[in-house]
Amino acid sequence: MRINEAYEHESILPAQAEESCLLNGCNKISTQCVDVTAPMTLTPTASVGTVTVACQGNPTITCVTDSCGTSVTVTLTQQVCVSVPVRYGVTMTAGEPTIACASSCTGCGCC
Repeated sequence: MRINEAYEHESILPAQAEESCLLNGCNKISTQCVDVTAPMTLTPTASVGTVTVACQGNPTITCVTDSCGTSVTVTLTQQVCVSVPVRYGVTMTAGEPTIACASSCTGCGCC
């Protein structure tokens, strides 16, 4: 679409000159960009539930005699399955928001 097609049914009005302001003042629109900050503190949480232990299979046994033959060492080995339920989460605490004048204004079409 060409620009003149967009306005062919409406007449284009000339911009008002500054001299056309009323004696008691004139209306203007000013725009200022600002930087708004909303701080948030995230804190991890973790809570451990009840730990359960279950033996898997049969234990193995080893027996070793010392070199003098005066003692033996018996070692029992059992495979165990340990279940540790943990609930992870995050809590958020909002800080106080702040505002400051922006040093530049880009992308908002206001400046």
